[in-house]
Amino acid sequence: MADDKMTRKDVAEEYKLPTRTVDYLVATKQIPFSRIGKRNVRFSRKRLEEWFRERESIEYHRPGAAS
Repeated sequence: MADDKMTRKDVAEEYKLPTRTVDYLVATKQIPFSRIGKRNVRFSRKRLEEWFRERESIEYHRPGAAS
């Protein structure tokens, strides 16, 4: 199913991210998600794929890192 819902743990495992990073992206509203109740969030696989695809060419730099 192309648009199935994922938990934060599913997202972390599938995209090889720490769960805390997923939590940070949710807290800062940088990643598309739906809130279920006060604490639970769900992610649409289709929307996440689009979100990651849009960011493929973005170059990230750590603050304070020598270039």
